Amino acid sequence: MRQLEAELAALPGERRRLLRTYLPAGNAEMRPQGSPPAEPAPPGPPLLDLASNDYLGFSRHPAVVAAAAAELAASGLGAGASRLVCGSRPIHGQLERQLAQWLGRDQVLLFPSGFQANLAALVALADRHTLVLADRHCHHSLLLGVRASGARLQRFAPNDLADLERRLLCAHQAPAGPPQRLLVVSESLFSMDGTSPDVAALAALCRRFEALLLLDEAHALGVLGPGGRGLARDLAGVTLLSGTLGKAFGSGGAFLAADGVLGEWLLQHCGAFRYTTALAPALAAGALAALELLINQPQLSAELLALSGRWRDGLEASGWPRPPGYGPILPLLVGGDGAALELQQRLERAGLLGVAIRPPTVPEGSSRLRLVVRLGLPPHTLDQLLAALGPGPLSAPPAPTATRTVVGTKDANPVPEPPVQLIAMHGWAGDGRHWQSWQPAATSRGWGLQVGERGYGQRPAVLPPWPAHGRKGLICHSLGVHLVPPEVLAASEAVVLLASFGRFVPPGAAGRPLRIALAGMAAELQESGDEKTSSLRAQQLLQRFLRKVLAPGAGAGLDAPPGPADQPIGAAGRDRLRCDLELLGRLTALPASFPRQVPVLLLEADDDAIVHPAARDRLRQELPQAQVKRLAGPGHAMGDPALIPLVFDWLQDGLT
Repeated sequence: MRQLEAELAALPGERRRLLRTYLPAGNAEMRPQGSPPAEPAPPGPPLLDLASNDYLGFSRHPAVVAAAAAELAASGLGAGASRLVCGSRPIHGQLERQLAQWLGRDQVLLFPSGFQANLAALVALADRHTLVLADRHCHHSLLLGVRASGARLQRFAPNDLADLERRLLCAHQAPAGPPQRLLVVSESLFSMDGTSPDVAALAALCRRFEALLLLDEAHALGVLGPGGRGLARDLAGVTLLSGTLGKAFGSGGAFLAADGVLGEWLLQHCGAFRYTTALAPALAAGALAALELLINQPQLSAELLALSGRWRDGLEASGWPRPPGYGPILPLLVGGDGAALELQQRLERAGLLGVAIRPPTVPEGSSRLRLVVRLGLPPHTLDQLLAALGPGPLSAPPAPTATRTVVGTKDANPVPEPPVQLIAMHGWAGDGRHWQSWQPAATSRGWGLQVGERGYGQRPAVLPPWPAHGRKGLICHSLGVHLVPPEVLAASEAVVLLASFGRFVPPGAAGRPLRIALAGMAAELQESGDEKTSSLRAQQLLQRFLRKVLAPGAGAGLDAPPGPADQPIGAAGRDRLRCDLELLGRLTALPASFPRQVPVLLLEADDDAIVHPAARDRLRQELPQAQVKRLAGPGHAMGDPALIPLVFDWLQDGLT
């Protein structure tokens, strides 16, 4: 208890959760009632609900409410026992059969919650002989299910099928042979990001490598796919589908949908189904009524997506980074906890309910305001939201004549603000010295250049804030793109990546000017340590890896990172060593996600201790549109002074 008390005392105020209570005040409004354990506060003014997952407004639809009320009167409140004792009711079977037909599956089993269904799915599909490859943004219930199953876990980059393909290939080519079972886990609509993978390509990849695929469609059902039937409908290769009834269906509970022997196996062996009280009959009846509405009105999902598109257009026109994806979940990334909470409070003062999402729900440095578009909102809602948010960080900059006053000068003369503001981020173990020769070049153009701090083992990096004026450009060398917090990346109007590895297109850069300077293919750093691995030890592992997969002496040019040798890299550093570094070993095809229309500059240093020549040859073959530049200086794509004006010209093109 003392340990728990100390941990609670160390929790920052802006990270502390409050259990707020809301009273529904109509179809689209919620009235806050206070935060226990304090005395309930007087009811506040009603807030327009932009936070819940009731995407179609079914939770208060008359047909849904009436069906639940009728079943409540007929069957009582609870089922009283598990389905395999005496808790099964006719309404359970009706809902399971209708869901199976709607989804094109052989069998559906109901569960009291989505969390429980996901745990059941993982325990059914995985054991200690299984390697589970899960999208890094998968729901906590799925990750906890992996732990319960005893399987080994690797996490691939969000929605990055090229990264997943590399890991599947490595599993098949492992010296000890592939594991007895490969299981891929993903979601069709990520609840905090609003993004979706290419599910058809994902399923094809799993079939190619003979991997099972568990797809969580909790947020997609009723929203995505024809008639809202999800992205896995009529798609071969999806082994097991998980869905919930508490979101678009407006009810509660969840289900697993399977084909053939797997459905019967779940009925006979799934402890999470066998040893739990059945879903409340009234909830099943309400969900069945909602399903009938979806079947009879298949246009509802298309109407919701069209409305979501208009909201994205409005936010983008107001200077906010366009929320990714195309569904009803619209995250506004702001970075810090305090900034997200301030946005939440700003909306509440304007009569809107939007909730700040902070770590550990989302990665450190990526706190956000999560907005949800729902059918049934008043027509003026978007205008009200934009007025409450105000101009976004990408709003049109002030006139180039904007000035600042230099305090302490004789006449306090106004000094013109630079028209372009740049932030530069170094790569592995860098300390900013690479950018010293860039500063005079930036100054000669009248541009501002600031440099980030900290080495790779520290995340997020310490980056200077964007100045108030000027267009915003970002330059990242090598692994530096992995160090940049998402909010900085989202605010950048043009991006240049120098010798960038791993994910070639950084998250948040899509849809904006992007120039990529590549100097190698991606591969995986196999070796890793625990959280106590020091930065020096991490560098030694990197050197050993390069020598093993490339050639003797290939890693000799790498210096140990600055700082104490016993400085821990932490859990984030360990995960990135194991999962995200992906440095230059096994050559693979260029990721399918790579945008072929993006201009590419292929840099080839004469003396590069990291990049293997075969990697450059492969890139030349796959990128016929690339401009190839030979760098005269030694080092890792940074030794030639001719590179500086070239990069600045590319930034100028991107910003104009």
